[in-house]
Amino acid sequence: MKYELLYIIPATKTDAEVSAVKEQVTALVQKYSESIVRDELVAKLKFAYPIAHVRYGHYVYVLFEAETKQIKELDEELRHSHDVLRHTICKAKPGAEQTPVVLTEYEMPDVFAKRRPIRKKSMPSAAPMKEARPMTEKELDETIDKILEDDIKKL
Repeated sequence: MKYELLYIIPATKTDAEVSAVKEQVTALVQKYSESIVRDELVAKLKFAYPIAHVRYGHYVYVLFEAETKQIKELDEELRHSHDVLRHTICKAKPGAEQTPVVLTEYEMPDVFAKRRPIRKKSMPSAAPMKEARPMTEKELDETIDKILEDDIKKL
């Protein structure tokens, strides 16, 4: 059965060290697989978040044929490798030999672009007010008493 392996080598390593790590992982994959179909350095990309205080990594893609029983052992060996930051192994889809591997660099989303402007809730329009004339104290007391009486009647 064909499997895909994608692993990340930290960008803190030099090009010579990256080649050495790639050769070590290739030898490890050969140990547990029947044959390697593809083995290529895909790209150096920025991570979405730091991994072990590292912001960039070299992504390497390997397509190989192996028995299902040996995948677990390969996964365990890669997990204990200090030179591999992250890795994933999955079953390859048909036609993976010719499919190009395309990875895109993480871009911070613009959270402010998606926000809608805040709309103010409009108050229901009231009837137009008459121009108020000054009230005397007696008129004010009578108006207040009338309002209070109406409120008491409603109860």
